[in-house]
Parts: sequence; C-alpha cells; structure tokens
Amino acid sequence: MNWKDKLTQWREDTNLNKALRHELMNIKDEKELEDRFYRYLEFGTGGMRGEMGVGINRINEYTIKRVAKSLAIYIASHGQDTMNKGVAISYDNRHFSKEFAEITASVLASEGIHVYLSDSMRPTPELSFSVRKFSSFLGVMITASHNPKNYNGFKVYDEEGGQITLEVANELLAILENITDELSINIQPLDMYIEQGTVTLFSKEIDQIYIERLTSVIQNKELVRKKGSELSVIYTPLHGTGAVLLPQAYKTFGFLNLRVVEEQSDGDSGFFTVKSPNPEDRNAFKMALDYAVDSQSDIVIATDPDADRLGVVVFNDTQPVYLNGNQIGLLLLDYLIQFKTPQELNNSFIAKTIVTSDLGGKLAEDYHIEVQNTLTGFKFIGEQIKLSEEINGKKFLFGYEESYGYLVEPFVRDKDAIQAAILLAEVALHCKINNKTLISRLEELYTEYGYYKEDLITYEFKGKNGLEKMNDIMTSFRDKTTQQDFNKLNIERVEDYLTQQIYGPSEKLIESINLPSSNVLKFIFEDDSWVCLRPSGTEPKLKVYFSVNDKLEYKAIEKLNILKEIYNFKISLMDTTTLI
Repeated sequence: MNWKDKLTQWREDTNLNKALRHELMNIKDEKELEDRFYRYLEFGTGGMRGEMGVGINRINEYTIKRVAKSLAIYIASHGQDTMNKGVAISYDNRHFSKEFAEITASVLASEGIHVYLSDSMRPTPELSFSVRKFSSFLGVMITASHNPKNYNGFKVYDEEGGQITLEVANELLAILENITDELSINIQPLDMYIEQGTVTLFSKEIDQIYIERLTSVIQNKELVRKKGSELSVIYTPLHGTGAVLLPQAYKTFGFLNLRVVEEQSDGDSGFFTVKSPNPEDRNAFKMALDYAVDSQSDIVIATDPDADRLGVVVFNDTQPVYLNGNQIGLLLLDYLIQFKTPQELNNSFIAKTIVTSDLGGKLAEDYHIEVQNTLTGFKFIGEQIKLSEEINGKKFLFGYEESYGYLVEPFVRDKDAIQAAILLAEVALHCKINNKTLISRLEELYTEYGYYKEDLITYEFKGKNGLEKMNDIMTSFRDKTTQQDFNKLNIERVEDYLTQQIYGPSEKLIESINLPSSNVLKFIFEDDSWVCLRPSGTEPKLKVYFSVNDKLEYKAIEKLNILKEIYNFKISLMDTTTLI
C-alpha cells in the first residue's frame, strides 16, 4: 500500500479520533501529507519516539495501539505464564502520556495479559525498578525523555528492567510489519479491565520501596546524616516527574537544605517556562540560577521530564559553571572508588559508551577496574551488568554516558537521575567539608591525567529525504576521508562500527570490533583525541562528537576548535539542512 492509499484509509474512517480528523483535514501541503503517511514511525532498540500528530509516521493513539498489539502477540507467543507475569507501565507528564499508557494497558488486557499500571506520572528509572519488583515480563514507559513538547514515545523494557535487546527489538519489528490495521484495533474502557483484575494499579507504595533501595547509593551514611543539611541545593524538575521522588529522597537521607523551583515543579505538559526541558541545555537552568543567586547555593541540579538525566551547575566564586556529562560521571566515579577496597576494585567493572570521554576509563584502569565500552545508548550498559556479573563474575561499580546519564546501583537497569542526584550531593558535601569544590576536584584530576575537552555538534535533517542525506554523509566520510583533512592531527586508526573493523593508516586492518554492528564512524588520532559520527537512532539528526586532551588546557582547547572547524566545513559541503 502506497502512502496515498493509507492516507485515503484514514480520511475515510468514520471512527477516526475527532481531533486527528480535524488536523488531517487542515493539512493541504502534499509533501507534509506524504511525510506523515509514507511509512510507519520507526521502531528501534529504544522503542518508538517521534512527533505527535495525525498519520502513521507520528505518535498518536492508533500508532500506540499498533505497537501495543505487537507486544501482546510477542508475549502470548511465550505462553500463559508469561502472560500472567505481564507488563508494568508508567508515563511522564507530556501531553497524552497518561492516555497512551492507558491505551497500551487496555490493548494488552484485551488479549488476556496482566498489566501493572501506574496511577500517576513517575520517573523512567522507577518504571525500570517496578519491572524488577513485580517480576514482569516486560515494561513500557510512555515518554520522549528530553525532547520538545510536541514529541512523545514508547520505550520497552525487558524482565531485567533494561531496555530490550537488539534480538527482542527485531522480533517485535517482525510482528509489527504484519500489523497494518491500526484503525481496527478495538478496546474497552480501562475501568472494565481494572474491575476484571486484568489491570492492577500501583501507586505510592512503590515510591517508598524505591526510596528505601536508594540507601545503597550513599557511600558515607554518617557524613550525610550529620552534615547533609550544610549543603545548599537548588533543584528544578523542569516540570517533569523528578518532582515526584527527588525532593522526598533528599529529605529522607538528610539533605534538608533543598529548595525546589516551584514554577517548574507543576507537571506542566507544555514546559511553558523553558524552550527545551533538557538539562544539557544551559537555558534550562535560567530560573533555577535565579533562585541560586538569592540563596547563595552550593550546587544547582536539573532533571529532564522523565528524570533519567541529570545536569549540574556549580559556582566559581559567583560565576556559574555548567558541568557536562563527562565531568559529572568522572566526579561520581572518582568518589565511588574511594570507598572500595583494592580487592573490590579488582573484581569490579565500569561501563561507558564509545562516545563518552576516555578520562573515566583511564582513572578506572589505574585502580585495576575493568572498563567495558558499549555502543551509544544506556540499554547496552544495562546489558553489560547481566553479562559481566553472571558470565565474568565481575561486580558492577558504575555506568555512565556523556549525554547526562548515570547509574550507581543496579537495582535499576537504566540511567537514573535520582540515584545520580543523591550521590552528586554527597560528593559536593564531601568536597565542602574538606574546603574543596567540585571544580577544584576536577582540576586535581586534570593535573594528574591531562585536560580533556569535549563537544557535540548536531545536524538535523527533516522530511522524507533526511535519512538518505545522513547515510550519504556517512558514506562520504568512509570513502573520502584522507590524512590531509586533519592538518597536523595524525590519524592513528579508524573504528568503523558498521563493518565492525578497525583500520590503520592506508586502510590496513588492525582488528575486529566485538560489538553489534552500528552505523558509527570514529577517527582516533595519535594523542588519543577523537571524532565520532553517529546518526541518531530516535531522531532525524546526525551527531558529531569531539574529544581531545592535552597536558595544557589552552592546547586542548586549540585542538578542539581545529577539529570542529574541519568537520563543520566538511559536513557543510554535503547539503546539511539545519545546524543545532
């Protein structure tokens, strides 16, 4: 069926949601219509995420029903016991998140699958925890994480509480390809399934159990209990789910001097006080920093709408300093190491993504900690926990990625901003009572290991041809990158994660990459600086990551600027549409 046939099918459906029908009738541009109906919204290893609206290439009640139906078929294929174990479902504060969660629950319940449904918005890490607590077969989180307000998504979790593996995602995708009647998937009102006992609501009791488990995140309980109130913290949940748990957790453990940005703790679906509810965006901190000036706070923290990412601002005298994800992860890892015996460190591992700074890995290796590098996406870090602990006998110490995601204790199997916020406060408190700051501790690490500087440039491609443009750029870099492109920065090797090969000068094969195939290309230079190109798996964007190092800070900055200029120029020649 071509896109016009699918468009006609939607136009002629007399039961189509009235709001979606109105939206559809008001779209006159043919290219816009084609973009909405030329394909089903992509389902990948992270689930499904996209703009909300009418069409099969958008998030709406019908595309949600279709994915939920595929889950039902997949679960039923594993037998009655699996259907009884069921699915745990939660959602964030976005427009229609609650409705989409209830639709998902109803589709599953209509097929005889038991559902544990959150009675209100909750953080993504709590959903991961709930899957494990209820011993569910799968979990679903309705969220688009830090994306703009017009986005939503459908994340699927396995019984370990981690995002589904590539194998499971492929099985679900195969089922999805045979579901083309999204307009014909009928369900009864949710209340009927609740009365039948097929859907069980869960509420604040899970919050308390989760908070009790957070005790294990604190390394020096006596310090926090006695001195926690001496640390002054400003917190903004950016209108999201972090407001449900983080303030309560802080107060439970002794961080009593916490001030929440009230204007951003209301669960507003439109995120009306920020352009982007993303703690990676400095503008997201504006209101919180106004609070900090008034109260002379030690640190300012922000979580994204589903509370799986944490951003941090500290102060150098009175000037705000925005820590990036690499720096936050490094500080957390450095602190954790101090509380482990040499034997414990020898028997532990950390996991980080291939686009995360190498400094944390060098620190870990100095303490004989195994370093596991994974593909981008916290799902791969979650997988390593099970693989390393069960197969290699190594104990998980810490996992993190440059995009502000961290995990301290594996009772959750996804990134957890609540855990990270608690440990970060303890690190800041430890520094404060020892007349240090987070910045001064970073400087000590840079003095020992060298200055590491990172950056990310994102190029956005819109419309039907966006994917083709991104693929053309990746092909061009694979085929046409030469040494003269990099001035005095000498390429030592190229890691092509698509072919799973590492090449040296003159394309000499060095070794294979023992990771799943992925469209990622990484250039590593003689000083271990690197550039990595990666098309996003959830958005029409090409991400270019930069990481450089030098013993002198100004030289590291110079290297970073050189690399950014080279790559920005090369990509600009390839018909890039939008630079973010």
